[in-house]
Amino acid sequence: RHPSARLCAVEAGNARGFACNYHGWAYGADGSLLSVPFENEIYQKRLDKCKNGLHEIGKVESYHGFVYGCFDTDAPNLKEYLGEFAWDSDLWMEPGGGIELVGPPARCFIEANWKAPSENFVGDAYHVGWTHASALRSGQSGFAGMAGNNVLPPAGAGLQVTTRHGHGIGALYDVYAGVHDNELSEELMAWGLAKEQVLKEKIGPIRARLYRSHLNGTIFPNTGLR
Repeated sequence: RHPSARLCAVEAGNARGFACNYHGWAYGADGSLLSVPFENEIYQKRLDKCKNGLHEIGKVESYHGFVYGCFDTDAPNLKEYLGEFAWDSDLWMEPGGGIELVGPPARCFIEANWKAPSENFVGDAYHVGWTHASALRSGQSGFAGMAGNNVLPPAGAGLQVTTRHGHGIGALYDVYAGVHDNELSEELMAWGLAKEQVLKEKIGPIRARLYRSHLNGTIFPNTGLR
């Protein structure tokens, strides 16, 4: 089949089909194999196009508008895979009025083992005092004094949660005023408190407080939440 060359170079639009720029095989929008250069000469009429279309994604499911696909047909469904972590991830996915995506996505590319950022967003606060030491020292916020060994917060200042399948969340409570220590602090704090009251009725006091906190999380392996 198609040996890993990219079929589509754009992220949005309409197309009737796709052609591989490696061997020239052409596929329909449904993934079916339509044509093969020199098919008779090379394959002697033995190529079965019906069996050589693109592989279908085994499972496709949506979670609050985010679409996830999995090639493994034996994998658990998305609800089962998220498990109890859905209780936490709903903080990002359903914050009172849903999520609206505005503008094109911002992207950055880093040369790293993919497991490093994935693990960081699970809630690896252990690295913060050293990896981000210069940024912490230069900032004018409640985090400025957390460089080096000062990164360890006092007991009860937050929480760390990990669940099955590698998902997790890390939180520092009530940091609106600390993170935004400037002329907007009062307005942001008021907004956060008002939002918390609304969310208490919808998702309960524990998650409402988490919503006002500094949060990191991961839906393993490829969704970082901040």
